[in-house]
Amino acid sequence: MLRTALESIYIFSVIYLVLIYYKLCKNVIFLRRKSKTTIGYKNKKLERAVRAHSNFCETVPFILLISFILYFNNLLFFCVPMLIILIFGRTIHARAISNLNEKLEERRIGMKLTFYSLYLGLAGLIFYISQLIYFSLQASINTTILPQ
Repeated sequence: MLRTALESIYIFSVIYLVLIYYKLCKNVIFLRRKSKTTIGYKNKKLERAVRAHSNFCETVPFILLISFILYFNNLLFFCVPMLIILIFGRTIHARAISNLNEKLEERRIGMKLTFYSLYLGLAGLIFYISQLIYFSLQASINTTILPQ
């Protein structure tokens, strides 16, 4: 039951991140059409929209890759909180950077949450690697102690 709940939360988190990406992308397209700009920036609002989209594209794929590795190795207790923290961080950051009257503290909080998500993912990878080492050592000890 708990595993099903965690897997559902994980899947919905990934879907939500895709929707955030889509919204940021649509915002850039809308502002480019509105200002008739194909490349570059003609105004601050477009520049901020592009940076919000770019920052999302620069951080989320790598963290998602780590979460997939953890998910497919049954470490849901790392990847689910990691994605929830990432969602809050990216949402706060995108909202803060897109606003012309930027609240720097919100942007900072968004980046901190993003990095906390990354740290949690790295902790999960270290845990996974330590499990691999432990079980391979245990298997080699069992095969050397018990003759066949």
